[in-house]
Amino acid sequence: MVATEILEIDVGGRFFKVKAVKDIDSLLNLVKTDDDVPFWAVLWPAAIGMARFLWQGPDLTGQKILELGAGLGLAGIVAAAKNGVVYQTDLFPEALDFCAFNAKLNKVGNIKRIQADWRSFEITEDFDIILGSDILYEPTLYPYLKSIFYRLLKPGGRIILSDPGRKDAQEFICGLGQEEFGVAECRFNVEDSGLHYRVTVYTLKLGLIVNLNAEQ
Repeated sequence: MVATEILEIDVGGRFFKVKAVKDIDSLLNLVKTDDDVPFWAVLWPAAIGMARFLWQGPDLTGQKILELGAGLGLAGIVAAAKNGVVYQTDLFPEALDFCAFNAKLNKVGNIKRIQADWRSFEITEDFDIILGSDILYEPTLYPYLKSIFYRLLKPGGRIILSDPGRKDAQEFICGLGQEEFGVAECRFNVEDSGLHYRVTVYTLKLGLIVNLNAEQ
């Protein structure tokens, strides 16, 4: 049985609880292919930055939100706590089980959970907001993500991505900015296990010409 722990995350005025795997090495022993790597089991700094961004942002009432690579579910849970209607997706059913547990732990509803692979993404509904916390780690998946963005984002909708500073991720987002997306940036300093990370949250909107920089 995999050992777990409950983490308490301050997102700026409220603490959210998240159950995470305590020792990811216990899962790495089960990995057989690259698809099996349990990235979902860890609460990454970029998810904390995203959670802070969402919590400190406007109310999300009436907003339909798609979370890609939900992992432990923190970002989607915060979006639901801000009154958004959230669809959490992940490749791993185990991740969605943790998402469900963590939503109940925080007494948050308004969330639907769907197992989905970006390479054959079958969701056809459209969304006001598409979220992703540290999902830009594998460049070979960028074309699939780009397809999802263009297919499922409503006119006037937003894509919100958080990243800890990956060069490939920055180039991908810059490329979107050179197409039809305006890009705004907000930076958060996140401390995790004694280490300090600088997380950038990017907001992309079709047809919006903006390039803002803020740091928190």
